[in-house]
Amino acid sequence: MKQQLSVEIVQAAPVPGAVDDNVRRVIELVRGCSAEVVLLPELFLTGYTLTNVAALALPHMDARLAAIADACRAAGRGAVFGYIEGDGERVFNSMLVIDEHGRQVASVRKTHLFGGEAEAFSTGDQLQPVEIGGLRAGIVNCFELEFPEVSRTLALRGAEIILAGSANMHPYYDDHLLACRARAFENALPLAYSNRCGAESGFDFCGGSRAVAADGSVLAQLADSGEDSVVVELECVDRSAHPSAQIGQRRPELYAQ
Repeated sequence: MKQQLSVEIVQAAPVPGAVDDNVRRVIELVRGCSAEVVLLPELFLTGYTLTNVAALALPHMDARLAAIADACRAAGRGAVFGYIEGDGERVFNSMLVIDEHGRQVASVRKTHLFGGEAEAFSTGDQLQPVEIGGLRAGIVNCFELEFPEVSRTLALRGAEIILAGSANMHPYYDDHLLACRARAFENALPLAYSNRCGAESGFDFCGGSRAVAADGSVLAQLADSGEDSVVVELECVDRSAHPSAQIGQRRPELYAQ
C-alpha cells in the first residue's frame, strides 16, 4: 500500500481576472514540477474577487480546464487548484482535482463561506475524499480549515492526507498556522497548505504556505510574503499506533450534534 505523496506547494499571486494567463501559469507549473502533485491556492485561476463572479465562472467542459488536464496527463502528475465553478445559474468557490492521468477527479465545492463569499457563491454540500497520486486526499478550502468537523469528517471517510488551498489574509496568519497543525495532529493526517500572497480586492494575503506532519510538526514553511514553492514528501502513518490515535477512541454518542 502506498504510504507517501510528493507535493509541490506553490505560493503565488494570480493575475486578477486574467483566467487565460493564470491557466498558462498552472500548465507551466505542471510541466516543470518534480513532485507527484502541484498544489495551488484558492481561486487561483480567477483571483480572489466577490464581484462579477458569474463572468469568470468555468464549467467542467471548459477548454482551459481541459488544457490543464492534458498537461497533467502528459507530465504524469496531478494538480489541485482553486477556481470559480459555473453550474447552470449557480457559481461555486471550488478546488479542482486533476489526477496524474489527466482526469478531472472532482470539483470540490467550498462548504463554509467566509464573510462576503456567502453573497457571491452558492454553498457546497459534500465532504468526500478524492483519489489522487494513489492516495485518498481530503480537499480543504481556506475557511474550512477553521472547522474541525470538516477535516475530521474527511478523515473518518477514509482520507489519508489533507490538501488545502487558501486565500487567507492579514490579520489571520496565526489562525491558519494553528489550524493547520491542529487538523493534522487531531486526525493523524499529513497536511499540505498552499496560501496565496499579494494584494487584491482590498485584502493583503499573508502567504505562510506550509507542510505539516501527522504529529502536527511543521515540515516546511514559506515566508509570509512573496512567491515561492517547496516540494515536500507527505508520509501517511498507522493511525492505530500514532500518538494522535484519539480518533480511534471517539465516543460519538456523547457529542453534541
